[in-house]
Amino acid sequence: MSSVCAQTTGLEDREFWDSLSARIAGDRVPYYGSLALTHRCNLHCVHCYIRSEGGDHDAPRELDTLQWKRIIDEAGEAGCLNLVLTGGEPLLREDFAEIYAHAKRSGFLVTVFTNGTLIDGETLALFRELPPRLVDVSLYGATEDTCRRITGTPDSFGRALAAIDAMLAQGTRVGLKSVMMTLNEGEFSALEELARSRGIRFRRDAAIFPAFSGDRSPLELRVSPEKALELELADAVAIAGWREYLERYGDAPATGSVYSCGAGITTFHVDPFGVLHPCVMARAPRYPLACGRFADGWSEMAHVRDLQAPADFRCRDCRMKLACGYCPGFFAAENGSEDVPSEYLCRIGKLRYERITQAASGG
Repeated sequence: MSSVCAQTTGLEDREFWDSLSARIAGDRVPYYGSLALTHRCNLHCVHCYIRSEGGDHDAPRELDTLQWKRIIDEAGEAGCLNLVLTGGEPLLREDFAEIYAHAKRSGFLVTVFTNGTLIDGETLALFRELPPRLVDVSLYGATEDTCRRITGTPDSFGRALAAIDAMLAQGTRVGLKSVMMTLNEGEFSALEELARSRGIRFRRDAAIFPAFSGDRSPLELRVSPEKALELELADAVAIAGWREYLERYGDAPATGSVYSCGAGITTFHVDPFGVLHPCVMARAPRYPLACGRFADGWSEMAHVRDLQAPADFRCRDCRMKLACGYCPGFFAAENGSEDVPSEYLCRIGKLRYERITQAASGG
């Protein structure tokens, strides 16, 4: 990487990162990975896509501390820099602090995905000593009642908010994210204000899909595409961000592969049982790291690009592809096949593209 840095000294930041990203992708460096330390969770969210896979009975099958440390070390040797520790709820692991500290002391930029309700004094002290890149807290409503209905757990709102404020008070970098659904669609302005008043980033997502177990009931919670875009593009900053994204990547050439993202090229995901995937959504190819090395598994992940789109695949040349959240893994979860698009995402993409292009033209 040093040669790339030397060659781009003096370029604008955007040019530098574009050049670096191209080099990383060209060399197939597993730069960004997520580790689901457990599928267990102390909440019972109605929209959760892994809720039927996890459970206390799965705990004995989860990787142990030494196995996670080995995978972290091997991923680092392969070039990984950014790690997300996620779940389920990763803080349910009794060895979370040991795994987290190992990743930090090994030089990784570590982000923690959490619901925030289990952050206590020991966790706060850990984050003071070894600051994370970000603690990204999921909060599904702006009131206790809404959070209780979604998470099935009393006081999840109060505990998460207290954890956010405690982390901010000690200087830990915090982000806030939420999923749009019929149960909370009226509270997004309040959620945005909650984040704004604390000076933290807020992210929203309308992408609800069936559970990996096949349970399709979460789809009943989707807001309409029109409502999703109304909430998302309520301010000029969001529109400007999408406009820049489409301008930068809108001319990328179409490929014959169904997958055209970083899955298996620059990103990877490891589930609680040590199975390596190209990303959290792509279920194949798979490689068992519990009995194999990361380098060998990473070689296998390249086969995600072997899945070729049929001639009539309507996403191939779609000009709105970048605006829809195109994801073959999402398609497979919803429709059973990576090359059968989600009509929900298609509608969102069309509306988003029209809104962004109208704003760009002054309409």
